Amino acid sequence: MTLQPSIAVIFRTHFWDDFCQRQLSRLRQVADGTDIFVLVDETHGPVTVTDDAKLVRVTDDSLLALGLARAGEGALLWFNGDYPLYGFIAEHPGYDYYLQLEYDVLINRPIAGLIADIARQNLDYVGLTKQERPLEWFWLHTMLGAYPRPAIRNQLICLSIFSNAALRHLSGARLAQSEAWRAGDLVSWPFCEGFIPTELHDAGFACAELSAFGRTEAYDHWPPYLESDIAGLAQEEFVHPVLDPERYVASMQKYHVGLSGYLNPNSQFHRKLRRLPPRAYAAALCKSFVAKSRRSLRQMAARLVPARAASQGVVGR
Repeated sequence: MTLQPSIAVIFRTHFWDDFCQRQLSRLRQVADGTDIFVLVDETHGPVTVTDDAKLVRVTDDSLLALGLARAGEGALLWFNGDYPLYGFIAEHPGYDYYLQLEYDVLINRPIAGLIADIARQNLDYVGLTKQERPLEWFWLHTMLGAYPRPAIRNQLICLSIFSNAALRHLSGARLAQSEAWRAGDLVSWPFCEGFIPTELHDAGFACAELSAFGRTEAYDHWPPYLESDIAGLAQEEFVHPVLDPERYVASMQKYHVGLSGYLNPNSQFHRKLRRLPPRAYAAALCKSFVAKSRRSLRQMAARLVPARAASQGVVGR
């Protein structure tokens, strides 16, 4: 008889409220036979988790203390979304598999069965390729100093699964890159969504797509789904992102919306906002539109200056 692998399920968040609690409760419904941990990022202050779940608390400083580099663009633990996993395995090194998911992921199949399927195939890593092709990927430039272009991969990692050996390897590889970065031998710092799949494939680990284990049509980085949509998404094994109304509105305005999206009432942007009553988004919509308009005008002005200088025969010194 084959033994069921030991499984750590890592529910990641940087805040705690009723929505987060509901998402954790949904996770528990599919997590029998696993150990659930809440991994909370407290870089910006203590987070009170009103649940009796096992907690692992991390900050920028606690992870840098492992020897990891302060490198990348933007917030450290956003750009290096893999860093908290190294803090976790340092505290809990004995599991066969580690499934990590962000607070806005919904899983609609039993996790123990999912991991059993992965273990039967002797897989070390499961993620999902669903963004731009590598040569068109926005973060490609961060990878080129560390990996040859043909080797580069990029995947969504908001839900990803690692064998013990794979996660240990990633930790060691990031520490080695950190030493090279501090020595000046590494000229760019790989973004986590490229680092994880590229490093594991390059090292010969057995990798597979999440889509081999369930439907992923509703799993992407954008657009979001309302929490009230969950009942109608039961046939989707993996869903991302699922948000409460306030975060849904913020996400809709933050990503992929140019001025044309604001001005066209039939755009996907407006169609998805109309899922909510106008009072839920009108004020935020106006504020966001003004901010994007100002930003667009500044960008237009910046492009006009060199164009005007060129048309007048002005040569920069």
